[in-house]
Amino acid sequence: MYENNTQNSDIRLIDEALSSEPIKNTFRLGWEFIKLNQKFTLTAMIIFVVLNLFGMIPVAALVFMVLSAIFGLVVQIHVGKTFYESQNIKKYVAEIQDSSIDKLLTRHVATAFGAYMGWVILILFFIFLLGVIGGGIGIINEHMNEADLVKAILALGFPMLLIALVLSYVQPLVQANIIMANGFQEGFKAVFTLFSANVWRSAFKSSYFKYVAGFGLVIILSLFFFAFIIGILTNLIGLTIVGNILMVVLMYIFMIIMAVGSMMTKRLVEI
Repeated sequence: MYENNTQNSDIRLIDEALSSEPIKNTFRLGWEFIKLNQKFTLTAMIIFVVLNLFGMIPVAALVFMVLSAIFGLVVQIHVGKTFYESQNIKKYVAEIQDSSIDKLLTRHVATAFGAYMGWVILILFFIFLLGVIGGGIGIINEHMNEADLVKAILALGFPMLLIALVLSYVQPLVQANIIMANGFQEGFKAVFTLFSANVWRSAFKSSYFKYVAGFGLVIILSLFFFAFIIGILTNLIGLTIVGNILMVVLMYIFMIIMAVGSMMTKRLVEI
C-alpha cells in the first residue's frame, strides 16, 4: 500500500492510510515511527522512563510529573505533525530519521507547556464544579458518617464517569488541535476547543464514530492485556521496578499511536 505512495506525490499519506484498514494503519504508522529511528526512540524512552520513575519519589514527584507530561506532549506534537504533514511515506520516513530530541524541544516545548496549563486549569475547573454541585445539592456535608460519604461519592461518581466517557469521545479531535497549534497561546487555547461547537458537530459524523469506536476498543483491550502482564510481574513475581519500567515504556508506545490516531480523526472530519 505505502510503496505506491512513494510513486505518486499527489496522494497524501494520511488519505492513503484512511482509504483501507485505517485502524491497522494507525498502529502500523505509529510503530514505524518507533522503529525507524532507534536512536531517537531509545533516547526519548530513557528520558520518559527516568522522569516517570523520579515522579514516584514523594519529595520531587510534582516537578517530575509536570516535566514528564510536558515531554510526552512534545513527542506527541512532533509525531502528529510529522504524520499529518507528510505528503507520502518517503517524506514520513525522512522526517522520522531526521528527528532528534533537541529539535523537538526547540520547536514544541512552548506549545506543550501551553497545552499542559490548559489541561491543568480545565481539570481544576471540573474539580471545583464537582465540589459546588456536591455541596449545593447537599449530597456531601460535614455531618456525614463514613458510610454515607461513600454512598454520596458513588452517587456523584456515576454521572461524572458518564461525562468523562462523553468527553473522551471528542478528546482525539481536541488532541489534534493541540498537535497543530504553534506556541504557548495556541496550545493553551486548543485545550478549550473541547467546548467548541465545531468539534462536537464533527464528532457526530458516522466515519468519526466508526473509527473512534474501533480504535478505542483495540486500545482498551490492549491496555487490559498489558495491565494483566504487568500485574503478574509486580504482584506475583515481585519484579516491581521491572513492571514500572515496562508500564512507562508501554505508555510511550501508546502515546505515539494515540498521536497518529488523533490526526486520523482530524482528517476524517475534514474530508
